[in-house]
Amino acid sequence: MKESDQSRFDTLKRWAQHHGAALHPSLEVYEDDVTGYSLRVKPSANEALAPGFCAVACHVAITLSYINALIDGPISRAPQNKEQRPAFPPQFMSSNPPHVIGRFFLVKEYLKEKDSYWWPYISTLPQPDRVATWALPAVWPEDDIECLEETNAHVAVREIQANIKKEYKHARKLLKEVDFPGWQEYSQLLYKWAFCIFTSRSFRPSLILSQETQDHVLGLTPHGTKVDDFSILQPLLDIGNHDPTSQYQWNLEVDGTCQLICNNAYQPGQQVFNNYGLKSNSELLLGYGFILPVTDTLHNDYVHVKSRRPPSTLQNNELQDFLISLRPFSDPSSIAGRSRVFSQQDTRLQSLPGLSRIEPGLIRDLASAVATSAGELAALQHWAQGTEESIPTELHELLERIQQTIGAKVQFDYQRFKSIEIESADNQNQELAVRYRNQYEAVLEAAMDELSRALVPNHLEKLVKGEQ
Repeated sequence: MKESDQSRFDTLKRWAQHHGAALHPSLEVYEDDVTGYSLRVKPSANEALAPGFCAVACHVAITLSYINALIDGPISRAPQNKEQRPAFPPQFMSSNPPHVIGRFFLVKEYLKEKDSYWWPYISTLPQPDRVATWALPAVWPEDDIECLEETNAHVAVREIQANIKKEYKHARKLLKEVDFPGWQEYSQLLYKWAFCIFTSRSFRPSLILSQETQDHVLGLTPHGTKVDDFSILQPLLDIGNHDPTSQYQWNLEVDGTCQLICNNAYQPGQQVFNNYGLKSNSELLLGYGFILPVTDTLHNDYVHVKSRRPPSTLQNNELQDFLISLRPFSDPSSIAGRSRVFSQQDTRLQSLPGLSRIEPGLIRDLASAVATSAGELAALQHWAQGTEESIPTELHELLERIQQTIGAKVQFDYQRFKSIEIESADNQNQELAVRYRNQYEAVLEAAMDELSRALVPNHLEKLVKGEQ
């Protein structure tokens, strides 16, 4: 790590510790060739760290979020002697959602530079003028975004782009109307930067604040605000990178401290990981700007598909999201997928020919859509609840319709995907997009191959019987 970078992180550590945070004495911040700024056990450490150690502790006093915009300063549990006023005019505060206000507050503190209470933290973040270090796909240049066409990520990017543009235009217009000091400096670039910082580094309050701290924080918000209507930046703690196999837990203290407890052992020199949750590569790409490669013991490649059920049957009119997996859901390497297999019935549904890569919930959803009678659905449920290995005759036609329906969907998506030709990857965004596309394509091909092998015997059987 460069000496100037080391100095910034040393300042962050001192500032954070002064306000109640802590970094395990055997850990240090370093720059990794792949993951960038990261946490590791010091190579000079005398021994390994055993499971159950506290890697980082972050006190609510150094967090940055919408709450700080409400009081224009750090959160304190102590009684305040003066009235606390918001960071922006009343019209701005009442006309924007919490997540937008939080982003504008981050921009406000960035513009204050060393006069900001949070400058020791902000100075260690990827800086706005170095776009390549923080830009998520939603704010990539158009040529780079085009490399994602006909993938799950591309659909989401377009939705996010529209939201960013709408949010920024509305909020900045309000600042201009009230002639807020320096409103011209709140540029679209800085809003995109703040969006990416919060998206890739923030935490849900319900996960990292104790109930007592949640109650205190909500007491500062307007009536009706929910605890997860906004997200929170946790300095120092947000340096930890993602490993989906990492075992961890949050220890939430009454005084407002959040401790990251690592339940893996780490040797001297090893990187220490957080776990961002069971997210597919599409989700990691959109939210964090990276994907995980395929290994023998782990894959993170899934294609997301939406429910086929009519909107009238859906809760809150929201289409349910299902997964198609690179490998069977039962494969130990399908960690994210296995988390969606909830019961023995789910396992049984996955054992149906051609459907081992299809999320059980999607199999049920398709069965409801293509069944010709309630009797077919009842027979499927009865079989899934049982132990019989053979599939009863009365389920054969339903199974074939399910296979054909999902097969047609996958083949249609694959043909559209293959219609996009990427001639070359000219920068790091496009290189990432191409790696994502290659792994995305492998999922579609694996699903088509398995479904085709399951459908061919059915077709031959019908030919023998003279049904076609």
